Amino acid sequence: MPEIPKPPTGLRARGKRLWRELHEFAEFGDCPETRLIAEEACYLTDEITRQRTLIRKAGTDTRVKGSQGQPVSMPEIADLQRNQGILLSLLKSLRLPDEDGGDGKLSRSQVGKIAAEARWRS
Repeated sequence: MPEIPKPPTGLRARGKRLWRELHEFAEFGDCPETRLIAEEACYLTDEITRQRTLIRKAGTDTRVKGSQGQPVSMPEIADLQRNQGILLSLLKSLRLPDEDGGDGKLSRSQVGKIAAEARWRS
């Protein structure tokens, strides 16, 4: 098992957890680009958590008043969806070693599992 480096400053609980989980799979020390992608994915995970918390606080009605007073969807909903897509892209771009000795890319099921855990963990 590789040594897990200290998480970047400012990460919250979910970001730190993702940092640890990613570093359990791979060593990013010799590839600064990949380490940066992993770091950004962790920060984005925390941002997704923040946005989800704001949406949950709104309760069942997630509409706000638009510029003309009309009901519109909370902007955090679109931001959350966009950030979830970006997180998935970041995770796909990481080249982690396969358990079966593959080419280092995450399989669709591995990416899906990581993304689902990022979405549904509290």
